[in-house]
Amino acid sequence: MRAIEKAVAIMILALSAWAIIMWAATSFQGQESDRILRMELGSSSASLRQAVQSDDSNSVAHNIQMVVRNTDLDFVLILLYWLTFLGLAVLAGRLGKHFLAACAGLSISVAALADLFENGAILTAMQVRPFTDQAAVDISTFSQWKWVFFFLALLFLGLAIAMNHHVSTMRRASGWLFIASGAFGLLGITRYRVSLDFAMWMINIGLLLVAAALLLTLWKLYLSLKELNHIEHVGHAHVHSHA
Repeated sequence: MRAIEKAVAIMILALSAWAIIMWAATSFQGQESDRILRMELGSSSASLRQAVQSDDSNSVAHNIQMVVRNTDLDFVLILLYWLTFLGLAVLAGRLGKHFLAACAGLSISVAALADLFENGAILTAMQVRPFTDQAAVDISTFSQWKWVFFFLALLFLGLAIAMNHHVSTMRRASGWLFIASGAFGLLGITRYRVSLDFAMWMINIGLLLVAAALLLTLWKLYLSLKELNHIEHVGHAHVHSHA
């Protein structure tokens, strides 16, 4: 259990660091917001153009380069979030909720696989001029399944943690944050064809909640490992005192 907790803590730190690196390395020109989400879910050539639009052609070319760079970096992010949530699912299973933990692990694996296909579709679309509706549909199809299974994984993981009354209040609180994240995200992705802006708002709220859940989980893991180290230290001191 201790080894799993250490591994999960390291993965959360690595995932957070890489997300910051991706944010710092991707600098778009122009006033458009949520460019990546719009590209993922827009499902039309107009949405692809809007995602990279700017005031002049040079800026558009720069924004296309930023999309490609972000997508390349995203392959590492996929590996990191897959390992992080898979580790959290294993930990939740070890704590007692085997079925829900297994559902979370399976869901995050499907989400990661769909994310890989989505990235391939984005890189292919960026090589074609002008953008086509078919390319946008390919991206949005993979993106839809990615987000559905990603937020399902959070929902299952949250239930596995929050419904376990043998864990601490802090750990259950992180579970409720995962549940809220999954609920907001699923609400958004089920409405993306009706209102893309609403879907992006809900997904962003879901991502903020999952970030909070991961930070709370990291703090709890730190406290748990610190307590275990203290117990081991006291145990060793007690043994030596009687030696």
